[in-house]
Amino acid sequence: MKTVSPLTEGGNHEDYGLFGCVVKVGRAYAMDSNDLLTNLEPMGICYLMISFALLVVVTANETPQQVVTRYNNYKAICNGMGYENVRCKDPIDFQSSLTKPLENLKNYEIVIFDKVSLNEGNAYDHVTGIFTAPLDGIYSFTWTTLTKAGKYFVTEIMLNGKTVAFNNTDGRGHSGNPMSTSHANIKMKKGDKVWIRTHGSGGQFAHANWCFFSGSKL
Repeated sequence: MKTVSPLTEGGNHEDYGLFGCVVKVGRAYAMDSNDLLTNLEPMGICYLMISFALLVVVTANETPQQVVTRYNNYKAICNGMGYENVRCKDPIDFQSSLTKPLENLKNYEIVIFDKVSLNEGNAYDHVTGIFTAPLDGIYSFTWTTLTKAGKYFVTEIMLNGKTVAFNNTDGRGHSGNPMSTSHANIKMKKGDKVWIRTHGSGGQFAHANWCFFSGSKL
């Protein structure tokens, strides 16, 4: 049996119009604590609706500066209630590759994917091979390496100097050109840095044009 919330008495759909919100707020005073907790989210929406209506009424004769001040006050209230400021966000995506073969790299040397075919947000530096997060969030990274028979190319993805994941492309005992791909989702703060480096002395050989490093903000 469906339980009818005090805010939707009669089984009607939620009404977030101004009149419906006034009715809901009035009913809230008759709720016990359990019902009130259950309806916190719709009540929050209603309070925002009523506050916006009052804002329109009381700002009709105010100066632009007074309106801005009042808006900032309401924004602070909304943030305090847990409603984040949602805006259109520019994408953060990059795609890079090697233009020349790499051979006998130093221990723990950064692998610089020097050709950039996509760099939305300009977060990847093709000179240093380092990605710098422009915003807090979860970032998804993928890198692929191709070596040749008898050689190997072992790499790891780093976050601020700490290893997150590995990639092992090993051509020893193979007659072809082995390829491998690794993936990592990394939680980053603004300014955090991610890069690919060799694992120890594992940078024997990597083919040009067949090795890639890409990432994007989820």
